[in-house]
Amino acid sequence: MPATVVVNFRTVVHASSNGMATFFPDVCKTPAPPSPSPIPIPYPNIAQSSDTAQGSTTVKCDGNPVMIQGANFSMSSGDEAGSAGGGMVSNTIKGKAEFVMFSFDVKFDGKSVPRQLDPMLGNKNASPNTPPMPELQPPMVVVSLPAVDPPGQEPSITDLVMELSGPEPSE
Repeated sequence: MPATVVVNFRTVVHASSNGMATFFPDVCKTPAPPSPSPIPIPYPNIAQSSDTAQGSTTVKCDGNPVMIQGANFSMSSGDEAGSAGGGMVSNTIKGKAEFVMFSFDVKFDGKSVPRQLDPMLGNKNASPNTPPMPELQPPMVVVSLPAVDPPGQEPSITDLVMELSGPEPSE
């Protein structure tokens, strides 16, 4: 389920928010037979919010712990072929992804909250192996309901469709 909670006009990130960060390049040491030494090859690397680890313990949004400063996407994928020593900087493959920017004024569990479009670093061990890239996920869409006469009556599906599609063209 996409996120339905907004912080600073952007949705929060949690395990069900359908978030993803795509990093490129993730340069990894790749075996290259018959050469005895590996060669550096860039790979795409993808981390997903469904792998959220160490989220908030006291605040849940949409039934999920929310990402906070220090939390991470526990695993990434796409660089598995770089198995001859891992990333050029991180020396790992399938590493975690962490946020590097957060909300300045909203905190859960005393820690800042990352949001949709905040940058992340990927394939991280002690050091990251990728340039920063934004976390992408579906935005929250707000639909206003039409006023109903008489008050207290629920709008019909026809009322809603008319409101969303606009007025009927005049003949």
